Amino acid sequence: MYSLTLVVKASVISMGMYHAIVYFFSLAGTESTYGSIRNHGYRHSVPDIPVGNTECWPASKNEPVHIDHTPMVCRFKNLCFSNILHSFFILGRGNAETESFPVKEVHVTPLKGFADAFSLQLLSPNDAFTHRHNHRYIRTGQYIMFSRISWSNIAHDIHDVLLPMFYTYNFSGLVDPAYALFLIRDNHGFSGSEEHYRIISRNPVVDGYLEFALLPDDAAICYEEILVGSSKLPIWYDWGVGRIPEEPLNESFLTSDHVRGFTSYAKKQFGISEICDTVSYGIILTRKKNRKILNSNDLQTTLSRELGMEITELSMEFNSISEIIRKVSCARFAIGMHGAILILTMFLPPGATLLEMFPYAINPDNQRLFRSMIQLPGMSIEYASWRNMDESKSTIAPELASVLGFQKLSETERDDILNRSEVPPKVCCDDVEHSYRIYHDTFVDIPAIVDILKRTIR
Repeated sequence: MYSLTLVVKASVISMGMYHAIVYFFSLAGTESTYGSIRNHGYRHSVPDIPVGNTECWPASKNEPVHIDHTPMVCRFKNLCFSNILHSFFILGRGNAETESFPVKEVHVTPLKGFADAFSLQLLSPNDAFTHRHNHRYIRTGQYIMFSRISWSNIAHDIHDVLLPMFYTYNFSGLVDPAYALFLIRDNHGFSGSEEHYRIISRNPVVDGYLEFALLPDDAAICYEEILVGSSKLPIWYDWGVGRIPEEPLNESFLTSDHVRGFTSYAKKQFGISEICDTVSYGIILTRKKNRKILNSNDLQTTLSRELGMEITELSMEFNSISEIIRKVSCARFAIGMHGAILILTMFLPPGATLLEMFPYAINPDNQRLFRSMIQLPGMSIEYASWRNMDESKSTIAPELASVLGFQKLSETERDDILNRSEVPPKVCCDDVEHSYRIYHDTFVDIPAIVDILKRTIR
């Protein structure tokens, strides 16, 4: 039994917990029905585990070929998962010791600093493990494997997963993501984030962790064809995992054409017209659980009066992604506290404005994900920022501070944080001071915001 390490990326959430999360897409229509797992309509039994193989190539023609560092795409034929081995494997044609793969490791996602691995076993037809699989299934069709580093976060989903996958597979002609079916391979579920993936796919998400769990303990399920890997070219931001503070990538090849191609494709999936009417309006993007705009009603009323246009408030808690995209796509401006929902301002039309607001002690120069996106050459969107400099206008619920780890710090450590007026640049991902400050609610300076918008709205 021979092991190949297939590198996936570790998941990072705000609490500093690491998890490896692996997904699949599969093309709908290549199998019978893809209903609930209990219907078993997506698979059929086979008498023998099929022989597998793989081929790999650079993920983009624009990326230099270097076998150890170039992002690769690999096509696996008959990649299987074993409930006995609790890992993926491929059945070779003969002696596993004499067979090899074209690369030693495949990076499922091109993000820097997120490294975790699972073992891919190469079994021979005569291997004892092969014959212990008394239940054998195959799922026909074409799949895409990918990993995400944070779940239930639309900014990560678009930047880390959806945009790279769209760039790699749609532009290459290998797969049309609109007809892909997502199969999740983790035990965290989706927590209401299913719609994130509808941005490029028309099909529902299937819980792969549950799928494997419902199979017999001695089962193996094989996938007829799986594509693994994606290009790093559309990645524009480095999350700064354990090395340097987060910052935009200098070597990103992302252009406004890539972003507009992605947003146009997404709007097509949601049936959103590319044509806007002549009514001018602005949008306030809000959060309802934390990092709230405490005087949002007054802000909305004042902006409407001072700018002479309708102002709409939208949030991930009360509006669907398709609703938000539909409104953002024709807005004159969008304003909101720094947070994941601002990734959807990539849908703003040329000539619009984004005003990003930051809680007390957070320096906008240290949080540039959305600024660097909006300022891509050719986007033609104005960017502005506002930062709360008055600590008295900032507050946080004690129970939230406790969850974020602030209350667990020593009194000296807490005093040091409270006495600083600016959070130092953070290295991902266990920065209690940053988490404590970024989740504060804010009474924003309405006159200052009105002035900024009057100067930046075209």
